[in-house]
Amino acid sequence: MKILKKASIFLLTITMIIGSIFVGNKTNSYAATSYKQQLVMGKIYKYDLDGDGDKDIIKFYKSGHNVYLKVNKVTKKLTSDYYIDDGSVIGTDCKVRIYDLNKKDKSLDIVSMLFSEDNYDVVRILKFKNNTCKLDKSYYDATLKSYDPNNGMITMEEYELGRYSSFEKAIQCFCIYDKVRVNGYKIYNQYTANTVKFNKEHKYIAAKNLTAYTNTNGAKKAFTIKKGGKAYIHALYQNGSKKYIKVKNASGKYGYVKVGSSMLFTRNSCLGWR
Repeated sequence: MKILKKASIFLLTITMIIGSIFVGNKTNSYAATSYKQQLVMGKIYKYDLDGDGDKDIIKFYKSGHNVYLKVNKVTKKLTSDYYIDDGSVIGTDCKVRIYDLNKKDKSLDIVSMLFSEDNYDVVRILKFKNNTCKLDKSYYDATLKSYDPNNGMITMEEYELGRYSSFEKAIQCFCIYDKVRVNGYKIYNQYTANTVKFNKEHKYIAAKNLTAYTNTNGAKKAFTIKKGGKAYIHALYQNGSKKYIKVKNASGKYGYVKVGSSMLFTRNSCLGWR
């Protein structure tokens, strides 16, 4: 149900803005709106992207319904679904910005952000060196929220069709803060993603007896959530094929429940907005 998802996004955005007012002085993170340059379609820019002292030539342009990014001699297609009707973009809108996501790696980053009508957004991080694209990584069903230029850690608001999509068959819809780290021409996915406030406060009902472990090793049992019992999801964890959700039970205790191929909670108690 798209309307519910849109409402959820709006409420989440308001929550983040209010939260930033109170914690803004206690963090080194910058909002996604803090960038060096937002590219205007059709205009040519010159920036030293790789720190070699020479300016790279950057152009963001469209041809028909296709949108491209060109850096020196390298061209990347960003979308093939760009339409304009009466001056307004329909289909997929595209923004391209130049960031310095990690001040210590002495290079700049280009971030493409696609915004589609069905709320399926894509964040794409690109890095170039001379005439080579050294990094091209996309994150689906996600929007860039903030970053820490002191260590290259990026926070994205991500939904269930993104990097943690395999969790949908266990808990249905969710929204998380996915973190990745950019350093040089490499990007490192973090293993744990915290859920947002409305996920943490949502009451899930166990569809079967669920064993919660003390950690993601899955060796020591912490407690059991009995069928019909309440649980609150606080984080998702994935490292290769190892997947867990961090839950809080009705007594306030925390534990990790293994994620497999079946629903962990009753469908009626799970969130749904598509």
